[in-house]
Amino acid sequence: MVSSDAYLATVRDRLVEDGCEVTEETVGSLHAMVGYRSNVKALSKMHLFTVVASVPEVNEATVRDFSRQASDYAKGQKGRLRGAQSGVLALAALVTPKADDAAKKIAANPFRLGVGGFAAMVQPAVVDLTEGRVHTFQGRRLWGAAFAGYLRKKRALYLPDPG
Repeated sequence: MVSSDAYLATVRDRLVEDGCEVTEETVGSLHAMVGYRSNVKALSKMHLFTVVASVPEVNEATVRDFSRQASDYAKGQKGRLRGAQSGVLALAALVTPKADDAAKKIAANPFRLGVGGFAAMVQPAVVDLTEGRVHTFQGRRLWGAAFAGYLRKKRALYLPDPG
């Protein structure tokens, strides 16, 4: 099993290699590594925040809360003027040696808790160090399809399966 510190170092390296600005922040009540970059997609400037925190265990409530906090953080940083020409995306990843089935299930589905808002999308991920797998939505979305594909590509680049 890979340690949390080793996994976070890998994520940091991948974020930096892709041109992200990486900082350490407090998101909600958790200390998190935050990678930020922007790109133009579908004629809109997209601000992508990858928010990664290590926790001892994860349940469904933890995933929901952290996703909401990551979305709020991203919108607070670059989302004030979002709309037709600008949007905010957030990857909210929790790294843990212990994740329950409900947490994995919610991360594997399109996240629809109303936390994104107009021109904003958040996708949770549960990185299960014991299982050696990242649980997150991998499918296609009808609403926001161009941005969901970009988010899926960046998730695969930044959050590899541990192991």
